Amino acid sequence: MSNVRERPHITAVVSRDREVWLKLVVFDLENTLIFNEFLPELAALIGKEAEVAAITQAGIDGHIDWEEGFRMRAERLRGLTQAQILRAARELRPMPGAREFVSWLQDGSSKVVLVTGGPREVAESALALFDADAAFSNEFHYEDGVFTGAVTIHVSPRRKGEIVRELAAKWGIRKEEILAVGDGMMDVPLLTEAGTRLAINSHGKLKEHVDFETSDFHEARRWLVRQGGISPLESGAND
Repeated sequence: MSNVRERPHITAVVSRDREVWLKLVVFDLENTLIFNEFLPELAALIGKEAEVAAITQAGIDGHIDWEEGFRMRAERLRGLTQAQILRAARELRPMPGAREFVSWLQDGSSKVVLVTGGPREVAESALALFDADAAFSNEFHYEDGVFTGAVTIHVSPRRKGEIVRELAAKWGIRKEEILAVGDGMMDVPLLTEAGTRLAINSHGKLKEHVDFETSDFHEARRWLVRQGGISPLESGAND
C-alpha cells in the first residue's frame, strides 16, 4: 500500500452542485511546488553532497535505474537522526505563487494531491504547507531515532502514474478532469494519466509531453483560465 496521508474529512468526490472541470490536480513536489531538493539537502548535513550528486547524475545518464539510485542515495544518508530530517522537512521553501495557485484550485473545488520521491517527513510537511488532500511518499526506516539507510519505496516514476489511476478510480474522476503538474522526465508517467498536463520549471525538457510550460504560477493560472478549466468569475481579480 502507498504511504498516503489524507485529510480525514475528505471521503468522497467533491460537491456536484455546480460544474467543475478540474476535479483532481496532482503535483510533483520537489522543484515544482518547492525549491527544495530534499535528499541533496540532507546529504549536505553530513558532507555527502558530491556522492549523492554523482549517483543522481548516473541515473540521469541512464547508468542506473531510479529505484537503485534512490536506495544508493538513501544509504549515503545513514546515520542522520530523525530529528535532523524532521528539522529539514520543516524548512520547505515554496516556489513564488505556488501556495496561491494551489489555494485557487481548491477554491474551484479541485482535490489536490502531492507525490514525492522523498520521505514521509517531507510529504507531511508539504501536506500541511499546501493544505492538500493527500500526499504520497517513500519511507525511511529508523532504529533508536537514527536513519538506518533502509527505505521502503512507495513512489517511483512508474508508481506516480499508477497513483493517479488509483485515485481517479477511488473518487470517480475521469481522465479529462485531471490536471497533472511536473518538472522533469521522471514525471512523464504522472503526466500521461491526466487530460491536462502542465510543466513548471522544466526548461523545455517536457515540451513533447505537456500542454503548457512555464516557470510562473501566475502565468499557469492565466493559461488555465483561457482553456476554460476555471470560469472567469473564479479566476480572481488579477487575471
